[in-house]
Amino acid sequence: MKNSLVMVVGGVGLALAGCAGAGASVRTGSEELRGSAVVRGGEARPLVAGPIRLLHANTEGRLMPKYSRVWVRGGAADCRQGTPLEWNGSSAVQVEKDEMVCVETARSARVSWHGQAAPAAGSSVVHQVSLR
Repeated sequence: MKNSLVMVVGGVGLALAGCAGAGASVRTGSEELRGSAVVRGGEARPLVAGPIRLLHANTEGRLMPKYSRVWVRGGAADCRQGTPLEWNGSSAVQVEKDEMVCVETARSARVSWHGQAAPAAGSSVVHQVSLR
């Protein structure tokens, strides 16, 4: 029991460390996560790493940011190689394990986000494959 509690606490710490690398993050009482990232104009930066259910993001001023998804391999991700994410920042989006959401703005700004911790997908997830 004690060892499994240590593993759970350690796993949560690693998840938060992934988010902290993307910007400042704060954990509140009910698995709610908040953080922010400073983005230079025209530069794509990490916003948050999964697994997380990203609920919304706010940008200073009236800037409309561009979001993208990036696959994280070996702890490294390149936001310049992201897949565009059609997201307006106000609806929920699921960010899976080994995935990161990046953000880009036209001018320098702080982008703040709010999400809920999500468990990593386990082996019970069924993937379908088509041979067509």
